[in-house]
Amino acid sequence: MPTATAIKLPKHEPRVRRTKAGYEFELNDSIWQLDGSRQINFATVSDIVPSGVRQGLVLATARMAQQVSAMHTRNCYQYLVNFFFRTPHYTGGAITDNQLLNLKASLDKGNEYKLGTIRGFLMNWEDWGYGGLDKGLGKFLESLTLKGNVKGKAVLTRCPHSGPYTKMEQEMLLKWAGEAFKVGEISLEKYAWFYVVFVTARRPVQLRSLRIRDLERKYKKTPVTYNLVIPRAKQRGGGFRMLFRSLKVTEDVFLVLLNLADAVRSQALQHLPDLTEEDVLELPVFLESRRFFELESVAQYRRVLGDMPDYLHKTANNASAMSNSISEACTAKSERTQDYIHFTPTRCRRTRATNLVRHGISGVQLAYLMDHEDTQQIGVYTQYTPELAMRINELMGPTMSFLAAAFEGRFIASESGAKRAGDPNSRIYDKEGRQVANCGGSPACMGGIKSCVTCGSFQPHLHADWDGLLIELVEEREEREKMGAGEDVLQSYNLPIAYTKAIIDACQEELSKEALL
Repeated sequence: MPTATAIKLPKHEPRVRRTKAGYEFELNDSIWQLDGSRQINFATVSDIVPSGVRQGLVLATARMAQQVSAMHTRNCYQYLVNFFFRTPHYTGGAITDNQLLNLKASLDKGNEYKLGTIRGFLMNWEDWGYGGLDKGLGKFLESLTLKGNVKGKAVLTRCPHSGPYTKMEQEMLLKWAGEAFKVGEISLEKYAWFYVVFVTARRPVQLRSLRIRDLERKYKKTPVTYNLVIPRAKQRGGGFRMLFRSLKVTEDVFLVLLNLADAVRSQALQHLPDLTEEDVLELPVFLESRRFFELESVAQYRRVLGDMPDYLHKTANNASAMSNSISEACTAKSERTQDYIHFTPTRCRRTRATNLVRHGISGVQLAYLMDHEDTQQIGVYTQYTPELAMRINELMGPTMSFLAAAFEGRFIASESGAKRAGDPNSRIYDKEGRQVANCGGSPACMGGIKSCVTCGSFQPHLHADWDGLLIELVEEREEREKMGAGEDVLQSYNLPIAYTKAIIDACQEELSKEALL
């Protein structure tokens, strides 16, 4: 039922939404049911809060409800409502840095994490472009240093909901996206968007501007090189597709985009069979299909390209909707929060910059790689450089216990229960030559045990020596550390170790069930 908090909503914003847990709600309802146990009561937001701030609060909370857990969404909302009505610090109007500084001063160290939750929420609010925040609030939020909500051996990194991803979160996201595309949970277009945003960290406006001709494969050198000729943005005097920078990418990224380009080519030629190869090369990689299919002739297509060159490219709203849809579908979880990882292009840019800084790249070189004209603005992406204080004993603690659920129903008592039973190439061994699992995926995969344990096709044997494998991985990591291996090499062991510990936990659960039968 609509209440006093009912607001006028932008036309492009859908009224009916669905939470991460699958519960439907309407934006101007009094109560939103987030999951079976949690709800938000918007009746608590009185008319004291200006309509512009209420509108931003409703829209940002709705996005959070769609993309993260019910618990985190409710916490974000509740902490902000407490700031509005249970502290003297909110003085009306748009939310300002002075109001938040006053709030920070009133909190003891044990409660500062609540402002950290508010900060992450407001940073997303600003990224989504909703009103109700003072101009420049984002820069203030990025400079704000807070004490985190430390739980036991929690990983000490900053801003886990809006800052750069940790190494393990990056691996979890990539693994989830690959699996989601393989089983059809996300489309080729969404997978390509995720992959190119994640890997290149270019702004959405640049990636929306890509055309098929911008995908370059060069055979003159060995090995073959793959490049994206990416249009630049935010440059003085630079119009649409006027300035470019070439970016070398991996074969994987290139082939995903090439597959999408081939799909676009096929659709376009079905609709307008007389398109020449030159016409096809001007098709956007991320096509605004509805507009293209409204065209009635090749001549009209060429006229649109000349008069309105951005018209057939994915609109900003639809590109944003793709990012949101990916985040809503994402079931990858963070080792820092045990919550779903929130995917946004801004976080990918911060991650890219953070990774470059870890490799000693800074200043003009960093600005160039992040596609900035100078060094003035690169600090926004490096404020939250996370120093990953993670040790092996922490990885084997309760913070990763949620991974055990991933192995439910996947254990096999022997090879006879494997998908590729009888196939010698499906057998997976540890260093001692003992068979510990079977591969239910591609016979061509040669990933090795470190990759296998994190793969969705991995079928672990219930009675294998998983403790031995765990010790093997830990000792291998420690040996590499003694030999001076880089942090990226050492962190590459974190996810396999965490998964192996999860297998042990799931094994114990499975065996305890058997004992009860």
